[in-house]
Amino acid sequence: MRAGYACVSVLDAAWKEPTLPVWTDPAQSKSNLVHAMYDWWCSKGGPDRIPDRSQVDPLELAELLPNLLISEVEHNPFRIKYRLVGTMVSEVTGMNITGRYLDELLSADPDQPWIEHYKTVYSTKRPLFGSTTVATIYSSILSYEFGIFPLRRGGEDIEQFIAIEDYFDRTSIVDQLQPWRDRKR
Repeated sequence: MRAGYACVSVLDAAWKEPTLPVWTDPAQSKSNLVHAMYDWWCSKGGPDRIPDRSQVDPLELAELLPNLLISEVEHNPFRIKYRLVGTMVSEVTGMNITGRYLDELLSADPDQPWIEHYKTVYSTKRPLFGSTTVATIYSSILSYEFGIFPLRRGGEDIEQFIAIEDYFDRTSIVDQLQPWRDRKR
């Protein structure tokens, strides 16, 4: 077990099982990027004290930046708006989603319950990790791991998230991925 993994939590019994696996124990992640993000989050106080957005130093996270997403939460109704999206994430999604709302980008029946994942992190104040897949234009599948971490912004409430997506060494097929599209209204 990696150092710092004492800050693992268990979700409550109300958790709804998603279509693809998620977990709360970072030791289950295979991704070095997810582990590095978790180590950073713990070094800034998590889980005893949720890190503040002001503690996010791009120089400290330089190697993770291409795979990072920083988003903010709107509380009522619950919505996620992307504030910073790494270059690799933009390549994989096929568009720059900075300034966009997650619910506007998802299909009516998404393969992964992304909004519920963010709600879980918001309500538990603990990171959530998982694995998901993306279809390519050639009908093959790209699997990747992710981690979503809560952030404060000056107060005690969760106001933002920092997330990481690790596509491993499969980035050579980025041009084969199906790009995200705006949800049909």
